[in-house]
Amino acid sequence: METDRKKITEENLIRCGREEFLEKGYAGANLRDICKRAGVTTGAFYFSFENKEALLGAILDPLIAEYQKMMYEITKREQEHPETAEQNEREIMEYICAHRQECELVLEKCSGSKYESFRDVVFNNMFTAFQGYYEKQLGYVPDKELLRILTSMRLHGFLELIKGDYDMEHRLFLTKAIGIHADAGTQGLIAYFKSEKDAHR
Repeated sequence: METDRKKITEENLIRCGREEFLEKGYAGANLRDICKRAGVTTGAFYFSFENKEALLGAILDPLIAEYQKMMYEITKREQEHPETAEQNEREIMEYICAHRQECELVLEKCSGSKYESFRDVVFNNMFTAFQGYYEKQLGYVPDKELLRILTSMRLHGFLELIKGDYDMEHRLFLTKAIGIHADAGTQGLIAYFKSEKDAHR
């Protein structure tokens, strides 16, 4: 019975903490306000979590572990089978749709916590995937500043899809349309690099 009560309290704190962090960001969120929202005392909070950052960890750690596993599998699959790119984009967006609040939180609301660098981790993962794909297609790594800009554009697009007020069907339509646009651009860019290389032989 005591275990069940503790679990209910923790779930309530996680829900209220998520709401508070999304509204105010980690740095601006107040522990007393979280407790007030959850209807518990600060003493009850410390019985469940060591501190505010531990509460944030309870919200984000499962998401981060799943994301890292998923991205490893998708990156490997896409490098071996480029034709899976559209399906990979869909899988990523379906996952993001299912965890929109947590994604927005970890990418934009974690300043002041140990998770504030996670956006850089996501960026670097995307950059590495772009670099590996172009290197495989071209036999060399193109201009890294270009890859940085392309990565920034892709990440910004994901953030727009996360934060936009779309239903699942519209979000998946936008994902597919953006993916088609990105794929056409990528193939055009590869063709351009190959033609430039041939012209300078």
